[in-house]
Amino acid sequence: MSFIDDYKALIITQYFDRPNAAAEIGLQAESWEEIFNFLKSFQTEFDLDLAAGDRLDKIGKLVGVPRIVPFVLDKIRFGFDGDDTARGFFDAFDSSVPSAPFFDAFETKYATQELDDFDYRFFIKAKISTNIASAYMVSDGRVSIQDAVQLAFGGEATVVDNLDMTLFLYVSTFVDADRLRLILQLNLLPKPQGVRYRIVQLDENANSFGFDDDEFALGFGDAFDANMGGVFAEIIFIE
Repeated sequence: MSFIDDYKALIITQYFDRPNAAAEIGLQAESWEEIFNFLKSFQTEFDLDLAAGDRLDKIGKLVGVPRIVPFVLDKIRFGFDGDDTARGFFDAFDSSVPSAPFFDAFETKYATQELDDFDYRFFIKAKISTNIASAYMVSDGRVSIQDAVQLAFGGEATVVDNLDMTLFLYVSTFVDADRLRLILQLNLLPKPQGVRYRIVQLDENANSFGFDDDEFALGFGDAFDANMGGVFAEIIFIE
């Protein structure tokens, strides 16, 4: 049955077979049907997994995630080999040669990033997880700190409580610096009040230095064998 037929079926018994009563209810139900269909469309239009464009912007605003995030991307500037964010001199005879301007001492080091729908949707979900996370490291029937961090980093990070009002965030080298700055800028790391994070980047498990009780760790290097030894973790300082 249609929306209008459903309303007509609600007419009380003494007016049920009266054509004027049915016509009156049908006429009013036509305007109600437009409102009903509009509200019903919200389930699809504002479904986080389906929403796009301005609808996704509205969800992000409610959750507290901007689509345009300042100071997260390394700027491309003049530099030398070995620096992924650097380019060389301009070639007057070949415009296809990658080049970049010199860095200005008075400009910000990082550029603004505008998230596409795919990344924006991901970070909205991560922010929802952070907003509802409990103050506990492991699950207590709610989303835990560990759960929220795992989601934000796609399983490439973990948190350890140092029991001194600090948390160590161990991040895999698979997470680049731009991504890490983005997560920090969007405030996606849940924590109890008064607690701060210290961030450590770890090499792959197969290459990390450690001790006997860690089955994934390697020991000290050998001056005569470059294949021996692990790589020390790196503490990251986000400017």
